[in-house]
Amino acid sequence: MLKSVEKINQIFTMILKLVYINFLWWLFTLLGLGIFGAGPSTYALVSIMRQWIRGNTSIPTFSSYREYYRESFKESMAISWIYALIGYVLVIDLLYVTNWYLKVSLVIIFLLYFLSAVYIFPLMAHYNWKGIFFRMKMSFIFGFSCLQYSLLLFVVIGATYWTAITFFPGILTFFGVSFLFYVITWTANQVFTRMELQNTEVVEDTTIYQIAKERINEKTIKVSQR
Repeated sequence: MLKSVEKINQIFTMILKLVYINFLWWLFTLLGLGIFGAGPSTYALVSIMRQWIRGNTSIPTFSSYREYYRESFKESMAISWIYALIGYVLVIDLLYVTNWYLKVSLVIIFLLYFLSAVYIFPLMAHYNWKGIFFRMKMSFIFGFSCLQYSLLLFVVIGATYWTAITFFPGILTFFGVSFLFYVITWTANQVFTRMELQNTEVVEDTTIYQIAKERINEKTIKVSQR
């Protein structure tokens, strides 16, 4: 009974946190006059959610959000502008291009662009890599390497927001941004963890191979010395 009550309490606590951080996203985005604040505010949002997902739920939300907002202001703003510009160009082309083959090519490019855009802010929050275009490339590689996670993410997001818009449109006022990026950040964390484990296994296998090779060489040397 106590475990059930505790579980319900955790669920309601998380709901309140999502409402609160959704409000912070809008607040800091407006403080940055929209076009200047959307990128840094999204980076701060994802950074806080990454902490929650990895078990650090006791961090002070407002002060941490403000710190993350300032931490990568220029880079996150520049990245948001780049993705917004690319997305705008692709959408305009899709609307006005009539050639069927070119339209299919643009759809494929748009899907690849969207795949990169989904992972860029979680990647920025997770890795301390330098270089905007390097991060953009790696966000696409991560998303494409674990395509099953990405496709499942798109299905979940599409179904959830279609249901919300159709039956509960008012709920998006409180969860519209925070729920979206919570699902994205959770999925990205799974992808990053899986890729890191795969890389660790490769390193371990390489190390074992090198040790075995050295031992073979040692045995060969000893035999030759006899």
